[in-house]
Amino acid sequence: MMSKVSRISISIEETLLEKFEKFLEDNNFPSRSEGIKYLIRSLLVEQEWAAGTNIAASLSIVYDHHKSGLMEKLVSIQHDFEQLVVCSQHVHLDHLNCMEVLVLKGDAAEVKELHTRLMSVKGLKHCSLMKGTTGENVG
Repeated sequence: MMSKVSRISISIEETLLEKFEKFLEDNNFPSRSEGIKYLIRSLLVEQEWAAGTNIAASLSIVYDHHKSGLMEKLVSIQHDFEQLVVCSQHVHLDHLNCMEVLVLKGDAAEVKELHTRLMSVKGLKHCSLMKGTTGENVG
């Protein structure tokens, strides 16, 4: 069921409005309303993460699978956080490089700890956390 929609009015400096209009255009937003809703939800997601609530996220790592012991270390760390890992996708990027994408759900602090542990593994080429939300608190 859709929530009731409220119409609001805001006052904004011309220079800030011009930057906002450019943001809308660059990101193909159909309206100012959609852009404002996107920004509010982004702020709410950041607040969820800061509050340490139950969140969702994805984490991607890229590594050379020929490096001795690297895969074992990455898997061992993932198992230390098995309560967070909803699923894992392994992709062969080329003959040497692999990417793993983890879908995570759980405590924000634990997700940050998993990210920190993985990104500090010697031999890892890339480790990136995309903060997300379960959608419960963002309207």
